[in-house]
Amino acid sequence: MSPTPDFDESLFAEDCMTAEPSVRLRRLTPADAPAIAGLLGDIAVSRNLGRVPHPYTLADAEAWLAGLVADRSGLRAAISVDGALAGVVSLTPAAGALGLGYWLGAPYSGRGIGTLAIRSFVDFAFATTRIGVVEAAHMVDNPASGRVLAKAGFRPYGAMRARSLARRETVEHVTCRLRRADWAETLPIIETDRLTLRTPTMADAEETARLAADRPIGLSTAQTPALGALDEARGFVLRAARDPRPANLRLLMRLKESGALVGTVGWRAGEAGVVDLGFWLGVDHRGRGLMTEAARAALEAAFQTGGVRAVRTTCRAADWASRQVIIRCGFQWEGSGLVRPATGGPVAADRFRLDRETFQSFREWTPAAFRAFGG
Repeated sequence: MSPTPDFDESLFAEDCMTAEPSVRLRRLTPADAPAIAGLLGDIAVSRNLGRVPHPYTLADAEAWLAGLVADRSGLRAAISVDGALAGVVSLTPAAGALGLGYWLGAPYSGRGIGTLAIRSFVDFAFATTRIGVVEAAHMVDNPASGRVLAKAGFRPYGAMRARSLARRETVEHVTCRLRRADWAETLPIIETDRLTLRTPTMADAEETARLAADRPIGLSTAQTPALGALDEARGFVLRAARDPRPANLRLLMRLKESGALVGTVGWRAGEAGVVDLGFWLGVDHRGRGLMTEAARAALEAAFQTGGVRAVRTTCRAADWASRQVIIRCGFQWEGSGLVRPATGGPVAADRFRLDRETFQSFREWTPAAFRAFGG
């Protein structure tokens, strides 16, 4: 894994959400220059940064943004709060590694925004690239930044001295790092008797596309997106990384015994307190009860960790096998109509709903084991 990857400029073509709807990560644009200049012009902010001078002017902000256009060696995003730029977070090459940097304007400090943004940015970076480790540092007299990094999984390992342009002096720093393996241990995981369900990363895209390209797909809900092309599988990974957990969760299904990928299962947010269940299973894995096992485990996780009161799902009117999976999970038929899949025109489908109370009274299988799914 290269410490200086060539980042795909389309990664922030859409916003990346955090666990708080008002806080999101988005692409930086030239129009952000006045807000950046205004916030970084505050010495209380720039004194905690290494390469930001004081005073910091509009011309400085414009020049920095202009320099990003052709620079694909880093990944950068604006931290947006209620639509306003509140700060910036970035991954850039530094001393042979990738360094995490971030700052927040004074009006946004001390509100948990930094923790939300850093967690989501780090999750997104690891999930959508193949980077192996991220380095970070904070000034010794800025312990608040150290606490934010610790909440995102970074651990201190040393110290260094570096110059602060705003302070015009050399400052002691604490150095921290987060390795991919340690990050992976924080991801949502569900285990059943035969399956392990985990969130996808870009390393899974090719395998996902190969499995989904087998037509027909064995089992699927009516609105499951197509995944048979590599771009479609990559889009699936990007959606999984961009959407906030636990309101949304997409999981790969792998056999415990062999590690083989067999399908996907998960949910996405609908109306308040309601999520939509989606799944698909590779055709070669039908007839073994795997889809029912995975769907039941996903439902249990949604009801117990996601604050969900009801789950909806759909299946094509002629898809009897998928209907049986849905019914075995306790869903009740609500009606028929047309639904629009992720691609193609509308299809005739049956709609189903499962309330929390019904699920709890119906469930008689062995509970799944799962980790907390907070963002």
